[in-house]
Amino acid sequence: MAEPMARTLSDLHCLTHAAALCLLFVGTTFLALNPDWIDRPLAKAVNTVASNQPFASRLAFGAVYPTTEGAIAVSLLWYCWFAHDGPESRARLVSGVCAAVLAALVAHFLQRNLPTTPKPIFDSALGIHIPDVLGDAAVLRSAPFAGTPGFPSERAVLFAGLAIAILLVHFELGLLALACTLVVELARVYLGLHYPTNALGSLALAATLAWLAQTRPSLELGALVLRWEHGAPPSFYLCSFLASYVVVAFQDLRELAKGLLQ
Repeated sequence: MAEPMARTLSDLHCLTHAAALCLLFVGTTFLALNPDWIDRPLAKAVNTVASNQPFASRLAFGAVYPTTEGAIAVSLLWYCWFAHDGPESRARLVSGVCAAVLAALVAHFLQRNLPTTPKPIFDSALGIHIPDVLGDAAVLRSAPFAGTPGFPSERAVLFAGLAIAILLVHFELGLLALACTLVVELARVYLGLHYPTNALGSLALAATLAWLAQTRPSLELGALVLRWEHGAPPSFYLCSFLASYVVVAFQDLRELAKGLLQ
């Protein structure tokens, strides 16, 4: 069903979209490096609203429950995989998933090297009220990685990338996956866990690599994975379902590394 749509994605079409989204990411990066222009004023305004709306804060807190976003994205991804067994669609899906993982790694690298501000609730220059639903403020601010930069978000990049990979194969399912990701990221902005440019920049980074992954050279990687699936289905699905579990439980690369070291 998705094969005709997949064939319309020419390399020029994909590269044009990737270039436009890359420019958007550069623009949001520039804004993130200058938080007093947009990020801090918006964060203060949102925090003022959130402080007076405890019920809305509880709803937002429920939306950002760690495994919900991952479970939805992975479930839709597997539905798309089994619903569209054509080689072109599956190759595009595999390439998109690989691009999402790569985008998360790029986000981790940029977090460590860009001099951006911490998350709003940890930004001492902002001094906003931490919503009660997040727990004790002193405990949160003493947590590991509390003062580290938050742009771009590894988690947001990963799940936005997976949603876009689905979107390029199955439009309706992709819209649902993307809507779920946007709801979660907006909830994180509402709770002071993200700046607005964090959410927008993460989406732009994920979309840039997702479109690059749809070019013909990148699809060769997807074809290699399909040959693995055809030649050794048991090992392919074993590794795939284990990877799915890791994605569902994903927080960020720092938390993953911390868990492995414990």
